[in-house]
Amino acid sequence: MRLSGNGVVVTREAFLEWLSRGKTFVTEAVARRFRLPFPAVPTPKTILLPQREALYRFFWAKRTWNVHPLPPEGTPVLLLAAPCEVKAVTDVLDAVFLGNAPQDPHYATRRKNLFLGALGCTFFEATCFCTRVGGHPLSREGADFFALPLSSGVYFEGEGLSGRPLASSEKEELEALVADLGKTAPPPFPEKTPEYLYEAFGRDIWEDIAWGCLNCGACTFLCPTCFCFDLALEGRLRGAMIRTWDSCMFPKFTLHASSHNPRSHPMQRVRQRILHKFSYHPLRKGVFGCVGCGRCVALCPVNWDIREAVERVVSCAL
Repeated sequence: MRLSGNGVVVTREAFLEWLSRGKTFVTEAVARRFRLPFPAVPTPKTILLPQREALYRFFWAKRTWNVHPLPPEGTPVLLLAAPCEVKAVTDVLDAVFLGNAPQDPHYATRRKNLFLGALGCTFFEATCFCTRVGGHPLSREGADFFALPLSSGVYFEGEGLSGRPLASSEKEELEALVADLGKTAPPPFPEKTPEYLYEAFGRDIWEDIAWGCLNCGACTFLCPTCFCFDLALEGRLRGAMIRTWDSCMFPKFTLHASSHNPRSHPMQRVRQRILHKFSYHPLRKGVFGCVGCGRCVALCPVNWDIREAVERVVSCAL
């Protein structure tokens, strides 16, 4: 769902006061574009899937193991995120942790307590490519409310805030913004990109594409849609099962107990990351596993660009 134009206009002060009524965070993408007096988190994943959390406690007593699952924790949180980051939650994370039974109780509790707002983007940064993967900078899809800064205040769609109708000058401002974004929007990837990538699995081009990647895993930790995790026991006779983020870019991610590793080569790990987001996930779920936020492109230490990688492989299949 895109901008409807049926919202209201509120003052910036009223909008900030409304946001301040509870525990409010903004993502780094929002904090970078708009000056808001709230603490920033990297992405919504930071709140919904903490980088480290204990799932249950255990101890040995009276010649038996005692295992006690820890109750899910979650307090009401309001998070203001970019539309692409909202899409990361609704299209990917929700599908993974809530889409099949049994649901993850820890994620489910935090998700239920999350009031998720989308703050529209007024321009494309050089690394943004949401429109290439089915998104839009003014999308409200999946968000509990939508906001957009205007020269005269804040345009608002949703419940909880009352304001005045749009003036004619504000409607013209919105129309001009939509037109400007349409002119500068990166074009979508070819419709059959998932199929093209799948068919290119055995192509020699993967070696060349992967050559410039360090396999450091920074991209996966920065990504709002990467959801891989590891489980490890801490303690011997008394301890806890700990869940931590993991990465398909790490050499030990697929290491078997037998010492066999099906993805021991860096090229195999780079290929897996691209195919999972742009082929496997869309073929199974109908949407890309990437939302085009561009964080991996902007923050890669060697300027490795996943957009270029997808384009090169697709061009070989055309």
